[in-house]
Amino acid sequence: MSHRGELTERMMRLPLLLAERPHSQQELARIFNVNGKTIRRAIDTLSSYYPIIEEREGREVFYHFSNNYKYQPPALTPAELATLILAQESIAATGFTAPGSPFARYGLSLMAKVKSSLPPSLRDKLDALAAVFGTASVSAKDFAPHAAVIDRLTQAAVERRRIRMRYYTLATDTVAERTVEPYSVYFDPDGATLKLIGYDYHRCKILPFAVDHIRSLRETDEKFERPADFDLQSYLSANCFNGIHGELVSVRLRASGVTARVFAERTFHDSQRTVERTPRTPQQAETTTIEMRVASGRGLVRFILSWGPDVEVLAPPSLRREIARAHEQALLRYADEETQSP
Repeated sequence: MSHRGELTERMMRLPLLLAERPHSQQELARIFNVNGKTIRRAIDTLSSYYPIIEEREGREVFYHFSNNYKYQPPALTPAELATLILAQESIAATGFTAPGSPFARYGLSLMAKVKSSLPPSLRDKLDALAAVFGTASVSAKDFAPHAAVIDRLTQAAVERRRIRMRYYTLATDTVAERTVEPYSVYFDPDGATLKLIGYDYHRCKILPFAVDHIRSLRETDEKFERPADFDLQSYLSANCFNGIHGELVSVRLRASGVTARVFAERTFHDSQRTVERTPRTPQQAETTTIEMRVASGRGLVRFILSWGPDVEVLAPPSLRREIARAHEQALLRYADEETQSP
C-alpha cells in the first residue's frame, strides 16, 4: 500500500480503535507499524474533529474518547450505498481511478467494500444498472508518476504546513520557486486534471496549481491557518471558469440559431441569467442573450470561441475586441491556405 493509502487507513481506523477502548501510543504504533511521533501527529489532527483525551500513566501515553462521547460510524441505507456505487462508476469512467492512477487501488477497494454490505437482490440490481449508466467524461491524465506528490500535498494540507515548490507555468513557459499554503487538492473536470488550491506568497492571492506541473516539492515546518470562510466549491464558482483562474468580469453574450436554443436551456454558470430572447423570423435567426459574472482569461475566451460564429460578445468592449482579433487571426490562417490552393 502507498503512503497515502496507509495514511487513509490510519485516519479511518484510529477512531474505531479508540471507540472500543483506550489505547496506548506504543500499542497504536505497533498496530500501524509506525513510530510514536506519527501516531501523535495523527491524534492531533483527529482531535480537531473528535473529543480525544490524552492521559499519561508513568512513561506511557494513552488516548481515549471523552466519557460522554459515543462514536457512531455513519449508518448508510441500501439506497445511499447504491448511490455511492453509481457515483464511483461515473468517476471511474473519467479515468481518475483507472489503472495508472494513484487512486485506482482505492476505487477498487471502495467498490468491493460497499458491494459486500448490500443484500444480494440489490447487488444484482446494481450490476444491471452498471450496464445502463454511462458518462461522457474524457479520460484523465496518467497521474501515477505524481502519486508521491499528491500524498505529500494532501498531508501538508491536513497538517497545515507551508510548502515550497518549483512550479512550471504554462503561460510563460518558465519554472519558478513558489511558497504556498496548501488548502485543497481537487479534480478539475474541465481539464480532467488534478489541481492544488492554495495561497501563493509570490502573487499574494489564492490560486490553483496543476499537480503535474510541480517539478519539485519540499514541506516546511512553518504552520498556517486556513481562512475560516474558505470553501472550495464557492471559490471555484467565483474565481474559475472553464478550468482557468481569472479576475471577475461581467459578460453579455448573444447566441443565434440552434445555439440560441442551447443557451436558453443550459446553465454554464451559477450567475447566468437570460436577458433577452427573440423569435425566429424569415429575415433573421432566433437569438438568446445571457449575462454572467465569471472569471476572465483563457477559459472564458476558449468558451466563447468554441461556439464559433453563433455567439457574439456584446460586453465588455475589451472582450469583444479580443474575440474579434482571435477570429481575424483564424481567418488569416485559412485565407493563406485558400490562396495557395489551385
